[in-house]
Amino acid sequence: MTSPDLGRVGVWGHLDSLPVAAARDYARRVEALGYGALWVPETVGREPFALLGLLAGDTSRVVLGTSIVSIWGRDAQATRMSAETLTEATAGRFVLGLGVSHPHLAAKLRGHVFDRPLTRMREYLAAYRAAVYKGPRDDGHEPPILVAALRERMTDLAATDADGAFPYLVTPERVAWMRARLDVAADGDRPTLAVTLPVALDGPDAARAYLKPYLRTPTYHASWELQGFTADDWEAPGSDRLVEAMVATRSVADARQRIEELHAAGADHVAVIPVAPDGTTEHLPTLEALA
Repeated sequence: MTSPDLGRVGVWGHLDSLPVAAARDYARRVEALGYGALWVPETVGREPFALLGLLAGDTSRVVLGTSIVSIWGRDAQATRMSAETLTEATAGRFVLGLGVSHPHLAAKLRGHVFDRPLTRMREYLAAYRAAVYKGPRDDGHEPPILVAALRERMTDLAATDADGAFPYLVTPERVAWMRARLDVAADGDRPTLAVTLPVALDGPDAARAYLKPYLRTPTYHASWELQGFTADDWEAPGSDRLVEAMVATRSVADARQRIEELHAAGADHVAVIPVAPDGTTEHLPTLEALA
């Protein structure tokens, strides 16, 4: 099991609201502010491996990671080649976050049959480990893998077949549950547990703009139900209770306290999502206020 050195706090964002030159400036600023990692997701914007390749040469210390790339987006051989290439380009500063994504993104967008996600992830991880890579590499830098896990068996798989988990939109109570579950499944090792915290210092309207696409996603409905929420909470535009639980909106001090609560619950790394008034996720003033 590989334990990536992510630092206590990092940054997560699409970066799609920024032109390439501005995205490079943003990555440099994230590093200069002292954040430990910069994570980018995969939806329908920029291709994440290509984006991180662009940012690799503009940074020298910050870890660059995917959170997450979809197993439906490329086969395991292609993912291994991409991960090894970025690991070489960053001198070991790359972390691979993998997930099964969502039925509408896998089926409607990509044309796959979305079924047996746990089995598909297990098979994908095995194929990734078995993939052939003959490019230049540093054998001391095996790219760590974090799995986007929300429920029991995917959390177990993150501990046994990968290097840890990267859940999304979870409370400290759920983080504590995941910490315990990961440690039991790993049987002696300590898997990495990275989580996100959206921070919308402009208030609840910005938080709701950010949460809007997730309110209609069955995967998060199931996860929120396990965290004590009900359908009334994720009915648009989202209940005050859900918004307040998922997003820090009150102040810089409150956001810092929320970060500490996630660490106290067992998170090794908290990736801040700096939410702008329009719900986009690369609001530099928020990162500067929190740094």
